Amino acid sequence: MWMALVAAQPEELKETIERLHSAPVELQVNGLLSLVEKSATKGNLDERALIEECFHLAAQAGRELPLTMIGGGQVEDPDALLQEATHQRLDRLSLQSWAVRLMAARDKAKARELMALLRLPAYRKLECADRTMDAPDAYYAALGVVLETGFSAKERADGAASGMVRSELTRITSTLQLAALVTELSRLNWTAEEYAAIVAALGDTVGGLRVDDRTFTATERGLYGLVPKIEQFGLRAKTAGVAADPLAQGLRQFLAAHLSAPRCSDTAANAPPPPQGVRMMPTPPHPEFPDASLPVVANYFNCKLRLAAYFPSTDLPPLEKEQMMPARLEGAMVRKKIYWSNEAEITSRAQRLYWGSRTDTPLSLEERSTPEWLRQAAEYRRMIGDYRRAEGQPAESWFLHKTGLMMALWGLMPESPERQEALAEVVRLLAGVDKREVGIDLWVFGARGVMDRARRGRKDGSVAPEVLAAMIQSGDPALWIVVKMQEWK
Repeated sequence: MWMALVAAQPEELKETIERLHSAPVELQVNGLLSLVEKSATKGNLDERALIEECFHLAAQAGRELPLTMIGGGQVEDPDALLQEATHQRLDRLSLQSWAVRLMAARDKAKARELMALLRLPAYRKLECADRTMDAPDAYYAALGVVLETGFSAKERADGAASGMVRSELTRITSTLQLAALVTELSRLNWTAEEYAAIVAALGDTVGGLRVDDRTFTATERGLYGLVPKIEQFGLRAKTAGVAADPLAQGLRQFLAAHLSAPRCSDTAANAPPPPQGVRMMPTPPHPEFPDASLPVVANYFNCKLRLAAYFPSTDLPPLEKEQMMPARLEGAMVRKKIYWSNEAEITSRAQRLYWGSRTDTPLSLEERSTPEWLRQAAEYRRMIGDYRRAEGQPAESWFLHKTGLMMALWGLMPESPERQEALAEVVRLLAGVDKREVGIDLWVFGARGVMDRARRGRKDGSVAPEVLAAMIQSGDPALWIVVKMQEWK
């Protein structure tokens, strides 16, 4: 539909839209919504129709929603890279949620209509080995905008907005969803009547929610997940004159059920004893949490959240130790393989080209211009050229490593025809690789990684002009869009 409007547009916008039309659907939608957001289409296109078209087009995206890594990673950790790649707004949920938010600023009724069509993926049950979990936050960010702007005063008074919240609560199946929803609820202003309705429904949801231990500990550990979010909302309700008792009771049921359920061995097992002969200093008691044998979250509930002086209107019974003994211990988190085939050897050679035999300062340009260094660089380049996917190696692992290794060489080489050809090889790989096999988001992440490497050493932080020119002139519309996306941020 929107392509029919292109002919009447200014030349620059016309060229942009034509290129978007020939790119993968994820880049089409991301590019169009970016143009709307930066007002590049205002006065030129029917923005409401364009946003709605993008909403439906986004349903074809290959990835359903972003992923978030559980715990920290290390350099080149595949799960850490996957997390970064999936947070580029190239998945269905992020794109459709983005469209809803943009629509809310232009047509509130249509935004509510699109929100009703927006499908949240089913909760993905995790195993103890898993290191990534679904990130549904985009959905609830869109819901928050609709709740904030999509209802008239009369509709709010009639309970339409709180009714929408209660309806959403009936569909909650994960603490990840609930934490994201409660974050939005705490951001908005509610009347006492709305608080009363939401607090009761939220307490029921919290008390009845059951998830796997990996998901539970990912949102509970350190109290930075679900618990403080519910606490914050309950305190806001108390300020409005609504008792937080349903939330305190729901949290007690929730914690007792999960702390006593089957647990992952790396989240529930006691800390291993120190090696023989090693003396450990005793840990002083926490001033607020006197029982060091209890999980921190249980101490927090017992010493604070259950007390009438702080949260509910009457004291609740404390959680007891027997309620927190795991039914059994299961597996532990598994890290993905970082290097495949001869990647470690190639990476080691790249480091030698950068550092030489030193460890404190890199080689100077003069040292990187000697015949011996150029000989080693040529050998390294041949190794990269011969680098093929190993058996069982994911396409994205091979692609991200290969582009990174190629650009590492380009960044080290002195100005020469060989350096230009090294860049041309990177661009040919970007343009020629099967983007669907790699994954559109991981391919874009790799292309952006090439641009990031081309910024290194430049005082103004810009991408080296020859790299931008090579990507734009590649003939690949997707590469052209990746370059333009930097301008559309």
